Amino acid sequence: MSKIDLSKLTAPTPESEIKHREQAGKTLSYIDARYCMDTLDEICGPGNWCDNYKEVKGLMMCGVSIFVNGVWVTKWDTGSEANFEKEKSIVSDSFKRACVKWGIGRDLYKTKKAGRNATPNPQEASSSDGTQPISSRDYVITFGKHSGKKISEIPTDYIQWYISQGDKKDPELTKRFNLEIAGRKKQASV
Repeated sequence: MSKIDLSKLTAPTPESEIKHREQAGKTLSYIDARYCMDTLDEICGPGNWCDNYKEVKGLMMCGVSIFVNGVWVTKWDTGSEANFEKEKSIVSDSFKRACVKWGIGRDLYKTKKAGRNATPNPQEASSSDGTQPISSRDYVITFGKHSGKKISEIPTDYIQWYISQGDKKDPELTKRFNLEIAGRKKQASV
């Protein structure tokens, strides 16, 4: 097979592949695992990617590996269970989140600045200038078990866990999380 163009994994998600559901009073956009599989097959080739699962400290982890320049490169993430088919949903969610680390469906996680008194809609695509809510505390998370919550509502241990992850695909979120932790430490010392 010819060289894999990994940049194709970050292509915008086709509208026909985007699904929607209501959660916590918000409409969330998402993709299903089959779209991720089809995208990996198309761009990498069926024999040049694989998924692996393991449990780490009670969390189901999925690693999506791609054969790049003669070496298997793996990106890991965990998922959360849905209210139905709990075991299957954890596996599927962890797989999709690991695929996001490769770029598949990442465009669904972008936010843009909402009106002055509005809560940002996490599923609106960023404008070309990448505007975001001004306050980090008002920044809305669009993934995982805290999807739809503002940074100010997320537990410290989760923020610290995210910061500790080596694969920083969203430097803006990491920056906002670091600001939040610094603010909480300052507030605790007062």
